[in-house]
Amino acid sequence: AVDLADVARHVVETLGPLAARRGATIALAAEPAVVAGDRDELVRMTENLVENALKYGVDPASGATRVEVGVSAEGRDARLSVRDFGPGVAPEHLPRLTERFYRVDPGKSRAEGGTGLGLALVKHVAARHGGRLTVTSRLGEGAAFAVAIPLRSSD
Repeated sequence: AVDLADVARHVVETLGPLAARRGATIALAAEPAVVAGDRDELVRMTENLVENALKYGVDPASGATRVEVGVSAEGRDARLSVRDFGPGVAPEHLPRLTERFYRVDPGKSRAEGGTGLGLALVKHVAARHGGRLTVTSRLGEGAAFAVAIPLRSSD
């Protein structure tokens, strides 16, 4: 049993220094949402999503980075969401975001230390836990990543 709210709190606390160095803010809204799974994998999945938001979610107008992380129980699923308010992802890139080594902007990704594997790992971990990853984005409005994983049954 792993509470995704605890995982999110841990990741936000761990990435606090990175956010501070970047002048970024991370807002967390988390309610208990317990899944059956591997805590270390779920931490890595969450880290990848939050790190990506910190790296690529800089608002082009203000230069500020704001990331919202949420955990909730919705129906039969635990839902982890990470949203940024950066430039967003063009529609033609959305279907390929979770391919290994795929990068929307290879130069920026390399400059940020990216390998092109983070979202592939997120998708893999979500699938291993019986879940799914969805991505929504509009240019100029940021990107939102959501992972839905079945809640742990109470038997």
